[in-house]
Amino acid sequence: MTPDFDDPNLFSFDDQFASLVSLGRLKKRTMRIARQDLECMRRFCRDHLRPLTLKTDLTIQRDPKALALEMLDLAVKHNILTRNIPKFMGGGSEGVYWSVNPCMEEAAAVEPAFMTGVLGGQNLGMVALLCTGNFKKIDWFMEQTVQGELSGTPFLIDTAITEPMAGTDVEENELLPYAKLVTRADRVSGGAVLNGRKCFITGGHLASWHLIIAPFDLHDPANTLGMFLVPRNAEGFSLGRLEEKMGHKAGPASELIFEDCFVPDENIVFSSTQLPVDQRDLLLQMVLGVSRISVGATGTGIARGAFESALSFAKANRWRGRTVISHQWAQEILTNMLMTVHQARAMYMDATHVLLSNFLPGAAPRYMNTRMFARLYNSWTARKFRHGNLARRLFLKWVGQKLGPPMQRLQFYSSLAKVAGTDAGMENCHRALDLMGRAGLRHDSGAEKLFRDAKLCQIFEGTNQLNRLNMFKHFIARDIPGLDTF
Repeated sequence: MTPDFDDPNLFSFDDQFASLVSLGRLKKRTMRIARQDLECMRRFCRDHLRPLTLKTDLTIQRDPKALALEMLDLAVKHNILTRNIPKFMGGGSEGVYWSVNPCMEEAAAVEPAFMTGVLGGQNLGMVALLCTGNFKKIDWFMEQTVQGELSGTPFLIDTAITEPMAGTDVEENELLPYAKLVTRADRVSGGAVLNGRKCFITGGHLASWHLIIAPFDLHDPANTLGMFLVPRNAEGFSLGRLEEKMGHKAGPASELIFEDCFVPDENIVFSSTQLPVDQRDLLLQMVLGVSRISVGATGTGIARGAFESALSFAKANRWRGRTVISHQWAQEILTNMLMTVHQARAMYMDATHVLLSNFLPGAAPRYMNTRMFARLYNSWTARKFRHGNLARRLFLKWVGQKLGPPMQRLQFYSSLAKVAGTDAGMENCHRALDLMGRAGLRHDSGAEKLFRDAKLCQIFEGTNQLNRLNMFKHFIARDIPGLDTF
């Protein structure tokens, strides 16, 4: 029977070959800087982060209230907090962002909880603020981060979305009406008052400030969402319990409690009256589109770390008179593990191509790294323009133009990267433990820890089940009229 296929858009050139679409824009300088970034991160992870990994995991297993302060100090010492902040804003980045996700993979191969746990709230918060177009708060965040690193006192924020009875459904606008939210904001003179709880908030016990997403009306959350900045010493705010997680021990998951916590107008990043619902939905899609790719890179890093552990074991141990790696069955397992890493990496790199060729500049022009540009950017006139409503409106108008095929493509590829990468991490951890046998169950093998770390990645940033539905919605279902999706 001849298939009745009449949807040529399903496999269009742009959809199938995202990397080819953007290759013509890449320059040798861009690749050179990306290579340098990756090699720098590799040295940091192998020489400085690795010695702390198992030690920190074991310490927090024994004392669940302990925090990974040595890792945080290490991040400050080696300028990790500012490595993605442009030079004209005081950071260390030359504006090449092709290396961001490969560096996430590099870190995750050694310690998955470092970038997504210890610094996870910071990274997510930076993306969320950038997507709002609130340049006054964006400048404030960058300045505080740079000053904190220079002084040796890290400035961190977390991003609070999840609640005791609402997780994945808070991340999708269509599901928001069904979410059982408890955190709300009430308008008062000069600001708003927050009441409620947030839970499983990455980095909450390390954060100086908390970026809260909550509605003004619990009965209509989709149309009344706001974003609020709350300092850790704010009256009416307190930290609750630290979750005792199976994995990602170094990344604290915190409970945040709000009891008549006042937020002044200057710390309301946006309210329901400032951004229409379609703009807020677009903002959320952008944040998740960026962050899910990084989670996919993290899963790929776990898959690679598991491969490296299994390879080291196979080279160092003997079975039936020969090294394990000399046996055909072991060679097949190791090859399959390596194939899984490459397949997962291809997914998140394709997603990176979609992101950087449609939404963000993969490489900033060279003039942006000059002192003259830094002076112009930080001048009084430029700051006044950026912090005004016109700049924000222009930015949001530009973002609004990204609706349609570019946003659908980003949603599909980011969810694909997230699912492929995190499933690969779990799959390779299983294979590593199978190859290593009881030796792999020892804490000092490293494989046992990675196995515990891998599962969480399949759950946060939208469960893998939800991300599969997101892929169906934004790719398969987009040209099928009348089809119900979640």
